[in-house]
Amino acid sequence: MKKLLALILCAVMIFASALPAFASEFNDLAFIAVSGMNTFPLYDSNNNKVYPFSTSKILDMAKDILPAVMNYLVTKDSDRLCDKVLPVLTDAFDIIACTEDGNSKYDLHTDIFTGYLGDRAAYFNDFDTDEEGIVRAAVEKFGENRTFFFNYDWRLDPLDHADELNKFIKEVKELTGCKRVSLASFSMGGNVTLAYLQKYGSGDVDCIELCSTAFQGTDAVGELFKGDLVLDIEGLIDRLASLTRRDAIQEFLEYLNDGLAANGFDAKISDFANEILTGQEERIYTEFLIPVFGYMPGLWALANYEDFEADKAFMLKGGAGETLNTRIDFYHNSVQGKAETLLKRALYDTNVYIISQYNLRGICCSDGTTYENDDLLIETKYSSGGATVARLYETLGDNYTQQYLTELNYLSADGIIDASTCMLPDKTWFIKDMAHIDFPYGGDGAQMVLYFASQEQQLTVWNAPYPQFQEYDYQSKTLSPVSGEKKTTFLTGILAFFSKIRNAFYSLINKIFSL
Repeated sequence: MKKLLALILCAVMIFASALPAFASEFNDLAFIAVSGMNTFPLYDSNNNKVYPFSTSKILDMAKDILPAVMNYLVTKDSDRLCDKVLPVLTDAFDIIACTEDGNSKYDLHTDIFTGYLGDRAAYFNDFDTDEEGIVRAAVEKFGENRTFFFNYDWRLDPLDHADELNKFIKEVKELTGCKRVSLASFSMGGNVTLAYLQKYGSGDVDCIELCSTAFQGTDAVGELFKGDLVLDIEGLIDRLASLTRRDAIQEFLEYLNDGLAANGFDAKISDFANEILTGQEERIYTEFLIPVFGYMPGLWALANYEDFEADKAFMLKGGAGETLNTRIDFYHNSVQGKAETLLKRALYDTNVYIISQYNLRGICCSDGTTYENDDLLIETKYSSGGATVARLYETLGDNYTQQYLTELNYLSADGIIDASTCMLPDKTWFIKDMAHIDFPYGGDGAQMVLYFASQEQQLTVWNAPYPQFQEYDYQSKTLSPVSGEKKTTFLTGILAFFSKIRNAFYSLINKIFSL
């Protein structure tokens, strides 16, 4: 009996000593997700949601705009169309506008997640993608008392948000007693994180992940802010197809779109849409885009460095407050323009990982953005920190050789990306066919983000369990190495069979409209 009791006591002691290792594998780690743009709504001082607009608000706007559009179809009078439409848009969006000094015009606020998630952790259970999906997965991996969420008003100055992030990190460390803090930044969160590095350095964080971030800006804002506004219907339909995240629906829409393009219909529709813009650009900008969006420091942080001066000359030609000019100049010169220096400096005491997506259409608002390789919102060349990337649906060419570091292979097997030109080529990963900050819950993408966040030592594309170039399958939520082979499905074969019938149909319609 004594021997039996002794064995039981030993077993209990062994199990008890091992239990903390299982229960608190990450007790020394606090995980902070830094949100992107407009993750949570904006509210007025009475806590009424003002943006994004409610369905009733959108319907009211449509009722005011639709008669003007119908009238334009008959008269082709774009001046009259602008007379009716621009005031409706300006009045509606005025609620989120900023003053000429870059401050919020109205008393607005957004959700701020301070302290432990606690009961609020249940909120994230309804999400499978984006920052919320990552938080949900992180709660499961690290626990709700080790997972935190940093949110902010996307319209305002990233450098001010950096001050709040610094306070947040210190509060998290004090609250948890954790020795390690990992930041996973998404979309505009990358801009906030770089601003934080510029002001406070990396001494308080042990890992920084830039996931689908705009830390180098975007062409979508850069070109829009310098007046390059052009619509491309083929690109818009292709983008709509990508947004479905469903192979069969996406292939079918792309199939129809190819037929439209082959028979010239998309060009005709694009010409019709751009007729409205022709000669009306100045009114569109001066009456709507500039007063609503032109004074938001947050949006200025999304303008790419190359276009910044041209953007200022166009958007702020009517003048802007000294405070706004000082803010946006400092950000572009000392944060965005010094991003490589800031990240390399951080490497002395912090792990750094960059994750970029590609092979999707971006925001089709200009000639440049329509054909850039993108993740639906941010161009791959920017989210990766400088990769050389082929135009969408093209390759770099059979005879292309990588530009730098020729002793190591930084070329993707599909011939689309040369990662040797990145700021941190051996710490930058690419995911093909995954949309902007999707990282679906329960999938390999989310697990990859959390895996990097939990590592004590810096990993590279050469020793991590994730290869530098991967592609994502939405049906299985799995990552696999990129290959040079084009994916085909059963539907692909069927659609190829019907291509001749489709083209004949479009040709007939084209002839009818030509009569």
